[in-house]
Amino acid sequence: MAATAVVFDWYATLAAPNVDDFWTRLPEIVTAAGGVPDAAALAEWEGAHPVEHRDHSTSEASYRAWQRSRLAQLFERCGIAEPRRSAVLDEIEAVRYSRVFGVFPDVVPAIAALRARGVTVGLCSNWDWDLDRHLRHNGLDGLLDFVVCSAPLGYRKPHPAIFDEVVRRAGAGPDEVVFVGDSWHDDVAGARRAGLSPVHIVRSGSCAVDRHDDVACLTTLDDIWRLDL
Repeated sequence: MAATAVVFDWYATLAAPNVDDFWTRLPEIVTAAGGVPDAAALAEWEGAHPVEHRDHSTSEASYRAWQRSRLAQLFERCGIAEPRRSAVLDEIEAVRYSRVFGVFPDVVPAIAALRARGVTVGLCSNWDWDLDRHLRHNGLDGLLDFVVCSAPLGYRKPHPAIFDEVVRRAGAGPDEVVFVGDSWHDDVAGARRAGLSPVHIVRSGSCAVDRHDDVACLTTLDDIWRLDL
């Protein structure tokens, strides 16, 4: 069945990574605050984020408080004492909810071309409550037919509920939805388990094949037409 909708992940798929962002500098931040980076704690903070968090997604304030508490626990495990711990959390929050990410240069042309062909275009991201601000900054808010964001939804990829919401918003059957993302675990495996057609995008250019593990692989959205949508 031909695809009627294409849904993109946000970070590292559409959004270009920012090397100065706080999560890439956590060991440096911990050390500067007088702590000692705890590899296990850092890995747990990044990799063990609950995929279901509805109780914390009842409001933006509740969600932000939860994210702050997760970082506070990380910093405590890394030995950052008060009052410095709270000061560092304040500094991070000031950046976290004001920063903006740019998009790769192929993003707007690819989305515009898909829409011109009558394809429904959506976005699904594990992101903070402020995703709409990043989309407005890049002029994407008027180009996307729908946006599914984990923060207000209460589920993160690869939870099946977030893909169910994608399919519902796309107004199509799962087998009619192509899902493009950079994370094999969250995007590719999650979408495939939900019955969507996954596409792995490897922006580093290190994917030298058109397919791997029976999944289409792209290095740029300029090549999205190879999917024969």
